[in-house]
Amino acid sequence: MNTSNAATHKRVSVVIPTWNGRDLVLECLESLSRQTFRDFEAIVVDDGSPDDSVDSIKTRFPDVALISLEKNLGFCGAVNKGIENSTGDLVVLLNNDMTLASDFLERLVAAADTTDAALLSPLVLWRDEPNVIYSAGDAQRRNGRPESIGFRCSVDGFAFCDEVFGVSAGAALYRREVFETAGLFDPAYDIYFSDSDLSFRARLAGFRARFVRDAVAWHIGSASLFGKTLKRTQQCCVNHVLLILKNMPFRLIVRHAPAILAERVHQVRRFYSAARTEYGARRAALIVVQTLCSIPLLLPHAFSERRRIQRSRKISIRELERLLSE
Repeated sequence: MNTSNAATHKRVSVVIPTWNGRDLVLECLESLSRQTFRDFEAIVVDDGSPDDSVDSIKTRFPDVALISLEKNLGFCGAVNKGIENSTGDLVVLLNNDMTLASDFLERLVAAADTTDAALLSPLVLWRDEPNVIYSAGDAQRRNGRPESIGFRCSVDGFAFCDEVFGVSAGAALYRREVFETAGLFDPAYDIYFSDSDLSFRARLAGFRARFVRDAVAWHIGSASLFGKTLKRTQQCCVNHVLLILKNMPFRLIVRHAPAILAERVHQVRRFYSAARTEYGARRAALIVVQTLCSIPLLLPHAFSERRRIQRSRKISIRELERLLSE
């Protein structure tokens, strides 16, 4: 692995944001050190971890470019720092809880060399259930909800698709042009749906996405949140609105309004259920109401971004509708 600097230009930049996950990121870096493809730089962005992640990375992997943030910027802020400090024409993003097959990078780069797709998704499996799919690329539904393709399905007999709507930032390859054209990750999302937002913006800008079956990684689900579901459901409830308002053309919002409204109800119910499990019914209701009341604060940002995104849209409504799932 190679430190990122102005004198050394590597073809691939691997960016790994991490927070308070020393053992996870060390495992990830260990699998990265065994890659058959060697023309890459590794950049770890520590998002103000209170544990000894920084010292451990420096000791075990001194050649890794380490960006240590003084305060926590959240997933989007951390990964953007890594991208901004990278040099490769191809950028691979990894969650700290990913481990990789030894030919992971080789397979992704080979696919990039044989397709014009600008976003490439590997096959991600569950580490404790290696025959079960975590993600085979991302789909975007007409009701505004993004989904991991093949989630919790067996690999055996699954009908994989070569073309996908988008990719998960937990493990994906992006051509640098995606960030230069569509922009970086939007910090308004914090974590969930931020990668779906970038995929949506990239698709609207005319970029294509492809699934790479033979590039394999293994994932521990929600490891950075220690398995808790409340934050996830809360952010999904809010970010579903942001995703639609920024990216969905008005004609499609009108056409699919019943499905979008039904999904809004579903998101609120999931959020309330998770809050009630932790705090009981009364406090859960208060948390849900407070969260829903915070959504209007995001509207100026959402509509400002919407104007920019929709003005530069290169894909037709008809083609976008074809790409969206039921």
